[in-house]
Amino acid sequence: MTIFVPSSNAETVVAEITVKPEARGAHSMAFDPHNGVAVIFGGYATAGGWRSLGDTWVYSYTENSWTELALTPSPPARSNHAMVYCNETDEIILYGGQGPADGPTDTWSFACDTQTWSQVVTATNPGVHHSLALAYDPQENAVVLFGGFGDDGLETDDTWKFDCDTREWTDLSPATSPLARYGHVMVYEEAINKIVMTSGNTMSQGHQDDTWTFDAVTSNWTELTPTGTPDRLKWPSMTYDSVNQKCILFGGQIGDYAVDRTWVYDALANTWTRRYPDVAPASRINTGLVFDSENDVTILFGGATVEITAYDDTWTYSYDSNNWTKMEESGPTTLPGFDPLLLALILPVAAALVVVVLIIRRRAQ
Repeated sequence: MTIFVPSSNAETVVAEITVKPEARGAHSMAFDPHNGVAVIFGGYATAGGWRSLGDTWVYSYTENSWTELALTPSPPARSNHAMVYCNETDEIILYGGQGPADGPTDTWSFACDTQTWSQVVTATNPGVHHSLALAYDPQENAVVLFGGFGDDGLETDDTWKFDCDTREWTDLSPATSPLARYGHVMVYEEAINKIVMTSGNTMSQGHQDDTWTFDAVTSNWTELTPTGTPDRLKWPSMTYDSVNQKCILFGGQIGDYAVDRTWVYDALANTWTRRYPDVAPASRINTGLVFDSENDVTILFGGATVEITAYDDTWTYSYDSNNWTKMEESGPTTLPGFDPLLLALILPVAAALVVVVLIIRRRAQ
């Protein structure tokens, strides 16, 4: 038995992970406070060939254990979908993604009290969206959808609202919207009672580092001018640390490289700050990231390299101590200070220096 002593206010975690989900990327993850577990659904696996997944797993931080839920009915297999916890209805809403067939347009609800899936039949829906973002606004008791790839293969800039009471989708058509994009992230920020959106890739201007807020009460988007900006990213992951009132962003892709960087957004101060933990999960995209408010830790699972090699490791992050903790003994780790972008710059310079040294030695002979 392995004993983990996390850097947080949580209890000591006892037991070693012996069963866990298959390595995957582009899955979706939400925290279920009713049962005190992180819930993941779907994604893509790469071992033995690329394929969509349709399994549901839950992770308990205090027990440091994964449990698969064999559920019927269940959403069809998919990846690049999104899901979010809705506290008033105690459910997780799932929408969008890519499946083995055409892009799914079904809406699903995971009831946290019974841990069961059920399809929500709606009069209309946002249509095909994958690599989209969802966030839940408790003021409106509604899920807000923005962006993603549409059925024409192009990025979208539409904003939709799913009313958790009426169980219907509405196209909000705001007067102003962020650039159409995919691979972005959104969370509800309790300190300002608005949804925060950043990152993503646009057809016209590439990867983005802009920051926007959405007011679900007035249906208005507002672009912010924060102090500092995160990297220009697509496919990072972001969650909201409700204990410290901070948005935690990890990973993503810059150019052709995945990164292992940790960023924090303070909405009250309107500042982005890069943090430098001693260790971090290996560089990756399309990971799952949620915040466990009961234990004051951010939980990460899986993700993939840009070359689409998937991971199956579990990590936690403490904002207070700025520490990432690997919750198992396998899985790649990034050493302090390692940065694949920096490595890409250093290697050609190092090679040139070796050539110069060899020439100098040859002339000296």
